[in-house]
Amino acid sequence: MVGLPKLNRIVQYYAQLPQVQERLTMQIANELRSVPGTDDVAGMIEATHLCVSARGVKDVSSSTVMAGYPGKFPEENTRNEL
Repeated sequence: MVGLPKLNRIVQYYAQLPQVQERLTMQIANELRSVPGTDDVAGMIEATHLCVSARGVKDVSSSTVMAGYPGKFPEENTRNEL
């Protein structure tokens, strides 16, 4: 089991680095795999991108959702069960 404060610390640690959302999702999932020592983690993050809200179209209301399924979750049956 991983408590909510631990989740917040993991997300804040990786989110402060400049990077793409796909890598951020996998870094968080990999960290969650190592903390309790399991290979099976399913995670989903929703992020607001500064490149969308501060530059270009300046859309402050949009966000992007990304999911990561390391371990058994790439198997479609297991993902559907989740």
